[in-house]
Amino acid sequence: MLERVPDRWLFGPLFALLALLWSGTATGLVSSNDGSHLALARALALRGEPTIDPDRALTLGIDVAEREGRSYSDRPPGTAFMALPAVWIGDRLDGAALVRAGDQARAGQPVRPLPACPPYIATYAKRFPDAPALAKRIATGVLIGLHATLLGLLGLVLIDRLLVRLALARSARLFALACLGCATLWGPYSTALFAHVGTATALAGFLLGVHTLERDGRGHAVALATGLAGATAIACDYLVLLAVVPVSLLTIDWRRWPAVLLGTLPITIATLGYHQVAFGSPLAIGYDFHSTFEFARERESSFTGNPFAGLWILLGAGRGAGLLAQAPIALAGLLALVWFARRSELRWLGKAGLGFLPWLIALACHATPWGGGTEDHRYLIPILPLAAVGLGLAWEHASSVWIRVALVGLALGSGLRVWAAFLAWREGTMLANADFGLLTALAVFGAALIYFGRPGPRTSPE
Repeated sequence: MLERVPDRWLFGPLFALLALLWSGTATGLVSSNDGSHLALARALALRGEPTIDPDRALTLGIDVAEREGRSYSDRPPGTAFMALPAVWIGDRLDGAALVRAGDQARAGQPVRPLPACPPYIATYAKRFPDAPALAKRIATGVLIGLHATLLGLLGLVLIDRLLVRLALARSARLFALACLGCATLWGPYSTALFAHVGTATALAGFLLGVHTLERDGRGHAVALATGLAGATAIACDYLVLLAVVPVSLLTIDWRRWPAVLLGTLPITIATLGYHQVAFGSPLAIGYDFHSTFEFARERESSFTGNPFAGLWILLGAGRGAGLLAQAPIALAGLLALVWFARRSELRWLGKAGLGFLPWLIALACHATPWGGGTEDHRYLIPILPLAAVGLGLAWEHASSVWIRVALVGLALGSGLRVWAAFLAWREGTMLANADFGLLTALAVFGAALIYFGRPGPRTSPE
């Protein structure tokens, strides 16, 4: 069946469809969260400084830190580091995009694309009437959306390489990747400059490196790349330190630790250097100087919540935000991972899952485990690579066609739920920028044909 079809004609269309869905639905800025990431990226890419004073309005006055009379992003810098090329290019195209928007307005046509979603535009104008017009950031909005899409697709490529190394059949790989991209929050958050998918993509690379080291014991290059991926994930989201370190201790041979640690140095030095320049100490972070949320200034007070209530919110149906309420297919994947990790050949998966427990417990104790102003479980996106592995295993080893039918039904319901909730929050519509999405999809399709057309490891037959 599917095993007779070359990879490029299966995965090429899938990746093109995901590119169309994500980039065609992107609307630029969505909230103070991605606004703060953009402000920092602009400061670093355009002015070579950490202060965001000229772009403070992009944070909507919410996700901002203040120190010695200057404004800074409260976000970890990893997301901004990765977005530097997109922001630099976007800034150089903003002028032409503004002229085109003016022509559209004079012709009585709706301005497309917009630099941000409607709620963001309204809040920005109300709170900062004297700030630079968002129309001056149209191209930047498009480029950061494209960056988010490509980063999400890169994560899926890394997860697919992990599934290949696990010798899963093509149908299992296709199902796992389609679920991740269409039926979990991986898809919605691959349309905007949030940290979550970038963190998950780096963790996917980290887990691929962990498995490669565990199975093949390859040389220093893999160990260096594993360390770099783990450090990048931490630079995007400080809290995943509580996952990366335990997973490393549980799964990586101690003789590989020096090379792994060496691989962490570039991004670690860049992150600590940013902290030193912005906040006066390598160990001081933006949250220590938060101007809006008092609880965030003391790291201990940020994690004083009830862990049982937090777990119900994250994994269950508390506040309607958790996996059970919004993306039960992801919960099924995590449960399948636990089930199949009992097998001797998948023991490393059990160790990796165990290594994520300290991070999960810390999230459950967070003051806002549902994600703050948006009631969803986006903090759990970093664990979705493991959920995808569980879904691939569940599909591969399903003992009945009805189990697969149930999994497909669960995925369809999850997809409807996560996209409906996300679009309602930002008051957007699916494929609002379908023309740009189509162009992106065509480019991704061509790249996928080349990438998946390369000879690679064989997978198990259908």
